[in-house]
Amino acid sequence: MDLLRALALWITKHDSSYQLLGLPKPREYVFDIIKKYTQEFALDIKNNTSISSDALSRFHSALFSLNRILGITEEDVVLAKEQQRYKNSGFWEMRRVIGQFGDVAECAKNDGVSHIITAAVSGCIVGEYLALELDKIYNYQIPVDHMVFSREGTEPVGGMMSESFELSGNHVLLVDDAVMETFTSRVMVKEIKRLKPDVQISLMTIDVDPDTKSSGYLDQFTNVYTFEE
Repeated sequence: MDLLRALALWITKHDSSYQLLGLPKPREYVFDIIKKYTQEFALDIKNNTSISSDALSRFHSALFSLNRILGITEEDVVLAKEQQRYKNSGFWEMRRVIGQFGDVAECAKNDGVSHIITAAVSGCIVGEYLALELDKIYNYQIPVDHMVFSREGTEPVGGMMSESFELSGNHVLLVDDAVMETFTSRVMVKEIKRLKPDVQISLMTIDVDPDTKSSGYLDQFTNVYTFEE
């Protein structure tokens, strides 16, 4: 996950006009890479309950070459890890509750969720996996996009989406692996409301801090999907 976090960090340091020889839109390419591999990892988990060694091998080979092109160093990977407020990876946390995703998918379908937006990168695999459940079980296909965050220290202060991003429908589901504090979800809500002020916003997360649960913060969401331990 730290390699993906380094890609997300790279995005926040380069605007859409940045170009590289042979890669005219590197920022969009990096968004596509994050999408490609988190989708592949989610499919592996769906089919095999784990990420296969072949998928990891392809991922590491691709990232080795891409990091050289983009100038991402080992120090960048360490920095990306250190900037995370919640150090655990979405994949490791979701395994505890993997059997409940079908129930959440049913609720999301019945509630008319029209677009999934994840908190990159720990939420990416979680959101992609939920989309697979919606498709496989209910033949309910909705887009999944990933938001990366500019930061001041560890605190997210702005959210960035791919240039190709278009909001689908009027009910967005924000997916994060953990809402231990509200910094990330606040940024996500702000960015989505800026695009479409009247949109419905729901939230899905694996872990919620007890103080956040009792604070009333979650009341702003149309629905909140969580998991039983």
